[in-house]
Formats: sequence, C-alpha cells, structure tokens
Amino acid sequence: MNNLLRKEKNNKFDTIKNFLNPDRVYIPIYEGFKLEVKTNSIIKKEQILLSKEDKYIYSPVSGKVLGKSSDILVNGKQVEAIVIENDFKETVQKQKGCLRYINEYDRNTALNLIKQYNATQVNLDVNVNNLVVNGCDIDPFEYTSSLIINENSDKILETIDALGIILGIKNVVLAINNNDSKNVINLTNNIGTYPNINLKLLPDIYPNSFKCLLINQVLSKKEVKAGYLYLTVEDILNIYNVLKKKKPIIEKYVTVAGNCIDNEAIVNVKIGTTFKDVINSVCNITDNKYNVIINGLINGNVVSNLNEVVDYKTRSIFLSCKLEDVEKKCINCGLCNLKCPVGLNPKYIKEHKKADRSKCIKCGLCTFNCPSKINFKPYLGGYHEE
Repeated sequence: MNNLLRKEKNNKFDTIKNFLNPDRVYIPIYEGFKLEVKTNSIIKKEQILLSKEDKYIYSPVSGKVLGKSSDILVNGKQVEAIVIENDFKETVQKQKGCLRYINEYDRNTALNLIKQYNATQVNLDVNVNNLVVNGCDIDPFEYTSSLIINENSDKILETIDALGIILGIKNVVLAINNNDSKNVINLTNNIGTYPNINLKLLPDIYPNSFKCLLINQVLSKKEVKAGYLYLTVEDILNIYNVLKKKKPIIEKYVTVAGNCIDNEAIVNVKIGTTFKDVINSVCNITDNKYNVIINGLINGNVVSNLNEVVDYKTRSIFLSCKLEDVEKKCINCGLCNLKCPVGLNPKYIKEHKKADRSKCIKCGLCTFNCPSKINFKPYLGGYHEE
C-alpha cells in the first residue's frame, strides 16, 4: 500500500448546514436544451425551466425570471444561464401522492420517476447482477458522503434494499471506510434488517474510493464481468427523495473547506447558487490570496473566481492559499511512478506525447507527491473519475 495516501480523520464536519435562500440562482443552459420560460415571467419552485427530449431541468426557487446572463462559470467555462430572482415564498405546484413503501414501485414507474426528476445521471435501465453503492468520499479532504450516511442511514439502507428488489439485483454492496467509526457501528447494528445488503469495509486510503479501484475491491472478476451498477450514497438519497416525495432534485451537498476560510462545513445548497454566495453564507475568508479548487483538493481543478455556480456534479469547493513554490527540474526520484495506483510512469508520459494515457484515473498523486513541484495534470489525459 506504499503507493497510496493514508487519510487522516477530521472531526470538524459533524453536521450539515443549509443555505437554501440565495437572492438569485443561475441555471446553465446546456447544449441542446430548450428554454421553457420567458423573461419577466413568475415561476414556481420545481417548475420546468429547460427541456431536451425526456430530460428536464427545474427551478430550485420560486420567483421572477430576470433573463439571461453570460457571466456565469461552470467548471471554469463561461456559459449562458437563466437568472431567477428568489421571492423566498417557495411556492410549489401540488404533486400526486406517492407509495408508502418504495419497494412497492414496479420497475418502469420507479425508473421513469428517477429519470424524470434527475435523481441520478446513471442509467439504471440495464440488466446486471450487481449493485455497488459507494459510501466513501472521493477526495481525502471531502466529508460529504460520510455525513450523508450518518444523518440518513435508515433512508440509505431502505433505498438500497428497495433498488435491489425493483431492479431484480441479487448482489447488493454498500462500501464505506473502515475508520468511519460512527457509520460502521450504526450500519453494522442495523444492516441485519436488510439481509440482501453486503457491507464492505475498505481501507481509508486515497484513492481507494475512485470507482475503478473500488469496484475491484468489492467485486470478484467474475462479478465485474457479469455487469454492475455503480451509485454514490448521494444518488441513493436523491432516489429516496424522488420516490418518497415525487419532487425533482434541486439541491446539492457540497464540502466547503480550505486553509483560507474558517468554519469549514458540509452545506446543503440550491443548485444554481454561486460559490461566492455559498461561502459568504457559511464561513469567513481569512486570506484573500487563494486559489479556488473544485471537486477535490488533490485531483480537483483550479477555477478563476467565485462566479462559478453549483451544478449536479459539484462535490466540493476549496479556498487554498496560493503557494510560491516554483516548479523545478525533475530529480529522477521515481516517486510519481511509485505512488501511481495504476502503475503508470507520469514522468515518461510527460516527456512522450504518444505514450498511453488511457489508464490514468487523474487522482493527482503524482503531482501531490512530486518534490520538484511538477504539475503532471496537463499531460495526463486518461479516464477521469466522476
């Protein structure tokens, strides 16, 4: 295990904070989507804003459509977005009733609801023998998954069990970190009610929780070959809320942390909220010389400013102090090769344009461990963990 990074437990993240009342939200207009509302129209929360065939994007607030903006960023790229002014009334349309027990849904009804209300981006309409649910956080400085399980373990177990029944999957696995003591104890005590769920405890070492590495730890080669569905615990909680309430997913759990802010937190926030509004609502910036890094402090991307908005893929926002470290000449220590969890040689890949990059999972360990401060990320163009 000398090629991996051991995680240190952080007890600061013990509750989920809510920031659900931004003055405005900005909903990106993704390619191919048709606008379903007009400027100056009054809309309700959960009303359809954009559509593309059978895909829909919903309003996270009620209020007034102010028009479009081109000043918004998503993953560092400038996009056009619908601007909605929040009236703070949370006016919603009435929904039809739901089934009392989610395992009573038939397959087609459940899959249609999950897709219609954006519970997950994963296609569940497949025939496989295995369901794997990742209860581990991708990055060692993110704590969202652990806290979701801690506050919703009964819902998580109920939904995983129900999905197995609805989809006809016999081998159902929930993977969590072995040093996540509260969840290990809680789940171990309660999982007996759900005999179809197998609890797997993984070493809390980065990047064990990346999909491609986790799958090989919890499934045999034969099981992998037979096919599997992979979901996160946030997907599972979203599915629970959709099947229980028939409401679209318009909120997101985000880790907000870094050494340039105080009061780090896990925040439940409306999709379309700017990073600036999220940070100002829950913490204070202690050093104005910072980088904004999203979706992982080790393997994440640096973005230009806080005009980014939270979307379905946002996992974390870090404000990290800008370092004065200067990239130096390689000393041929071999650490990048030694630390690579899939056995690649980042130095060789950097120096050879035609080198095979396809196995790279973009975990960032090579850059993180390099004593010469070489940034290998621009040269590694393989698979990227989502």
